[in-house]
Amino acid sequence: MRTFIFLLTLIVFSFSCKNEKGSNGIDLKTVEKKQQKKTINTASKPVKEGINLCKINGKDWQYTKASGIVSRHKKTGKRTAIITFKKKLDKGSESIQLKYDGDSFQLESASLQLKFPKKDGGLMTGFYDLFPDTRDKNPQSDMSGTLDLSNATTASGNAELINFNISYEKELLENPKDAIVTVSDLHFSGIPYSDIDKLFKQ
Repeated sequence: MRTFIFLLTLIVFSFSCKNEKGSNGIDLKTVEKKQQKKTINTASKPVKEGINLCKINGKDWQYTKASGIVSRHKKTGKRTAIITFKKKLDKGSESIQLKYDGDSFQLESASLQLKFPKKDGGLMTGFYDLFPDTRDKNPQSDMSGTLDLSNATTASGNAELINFNISYEKELLENPKDAIVTVSDLHFSGIPYSDIDKLFKQ
């Protein structure tokens, strides 16, 4: 009787051990722990810095995603090209958007969304822009730049944005100097873009 109980116990123990391993003999618990550890490490990695685009108030600024779109206004026939650069952060994102005349390829307007420290801690989003109809209200601000669309699929160009004022809530900024930004040394190439007119003609 004791011999029978011993054999039965041995069979149950052997069966339990087999369930802990896959058909290829790999310990499933060990694999699960390694997978969990890998997931945690991946999630805790910092956001990739990206590709250097320009300097903002003398500090390097990189983007993690960029794209462009070219279109023509149905009523006016005016052709425009918009190039957008986005920078993914641990929390939120920043962006620079440049709008060029699609015929003269000169920079017409620019908009920026940037993160800066607040007085009471944390970060705030500062909105900065300059348009043709707001130049008179911002005589100290200026911009220039050109775009090259000679390549059918990728764009290249440059821009310089001088003394762009924050649109509102400048009193919340920890550093008052962040209320005005200047973007220099902005050069880009190989940015993929879509031409809406050509897409509709296909």
